[in-house]
Amino acid sequence: MLQRLELYEGVLSRRLVHQLENVRGAPERLLSVYWDLDPQRWGDQEAIRIAAKNAAQQLREQIRSMDSLSNGARQRLLQEVDLAYEAAYFAAGRRGLRGLACFLASHLNVTYAFPLPWPLRQQHFLEEQFVLWPLRQALEQSDPFGIILIDKDEAKLYLGYLGEVEEITYIFDEVPPRIRIPDAFGELQFRRKQIEYVHHHFAWVAQVAHRLWESEPFRYLILGGLWEILPQFETHLHRYLQELVVARWAVPVHVPKTELRARFQEEEKHTLEQQSQRLWQQLLDAPSVQQAFGPEQVFRALWQRRIWYLLVKPNTRYHGHVCPQCSRLHLSGGPCIECGASMATVPDIYEEAVREALAQSAQVRYWNNAALDEYDGIAARLRY
Repeated sequence: MLQRLELYEGVLSRRLVHQLENVRGAPERLLSVYWDLDPQRWGDQEAIRIAAKNAAQQLREQIRSMDSLSNGARQRLLQEVDLAYEAAYFAAGRRGLRGLACFLASHLNVTYAFPLPWPLRQQHFLEEQFVLWPLRQALEQSDPFGIILIDKDEAKLYLGYLGEVEEITYIFDEVPPRIRIPDAFGELQFRRKQIEYVHHHFAWVAQVAHRLWESEPFRYLILGGLWEILPQFETHLHRYLQELVVARWAVPVHVPKTELRARFQEEEKHTLEQQSQRLWQQLLDAPSVQQAFGPEQVFRALWQRRIWYLLVKPNTRYHGHVCPQCSRLHLSGGPCIECGASMATVPDIYEEAVREALAQSAQVRYWNNAALDEYDGIAARLRY
């Protein structure tokens, strides 16, 4: 039995999600657990752990009450709950982490814990295959990057996603060294041969990059290398990949992993900011029936499930209320204006709006811009 469930440190790729999708446990049940570890909802680290402990206890009680399980399957699932809870316990308070998705089938040697920067609803599933739609909803909030670091005889290809980078391929093509030949004509021929080797290398790297894009379709591409060779290499890329280039870095192929990650995180942050700017302009240009400005209009559109994308100013916090019967969000108390039920108080109503938007597969962007101040820090484009 697995002793501990470690947090996944690499890039959460489409290939990995597809592998989980193909895991089948019949007639056994597979455990999928989504932990809400958001400090903006629970508060400090201890409060997060208490919430996770309560959720784990509810899951254990459900497993114990399932008559369809054999004794062996019940014991396995209970042990897996302990592993998932332990992972949530130690992940609580980790910087940048707001959700944790755990998938466990220890009898099949499949166990994963994926830290996520988006708030998740606390929920669990016991099915014959892993339940992945909440994970996909969170992953759709960001776009994967391809990164190519290129030199005249070496190259490294990376995937970048959610602040992490992972090396996929290293390529080395031997190119004849630069030497001087007394015969001027012979030296000219040798240099021409050397240039041909370099261009063959560029063409091969471009082909490998295209294959990577076909298997892991990244939305953006970053090129890195010496300034004098990047334009030459870029001409070898497929035109689809040329259109994805968003940045060019003057970095060596063997740049330290920590520096590469830091550069990528800044580039990803810059790209998200540009996306938010475009979404805001699209919102302003949309017909009035597809606009929602301010909390009351946004909360009504959320209840109607009409949100296409949501813009929220970070660190904008208001106490609010949610209807436990119909899930309608309200700033003020009293009975629900939709169904009349008594409402529950929540410490941060905007984060509840974010969770609800994610659950509806809407796009969410945190945008720190003064344009949102006029609307109390929240606005949305509606589907219809």
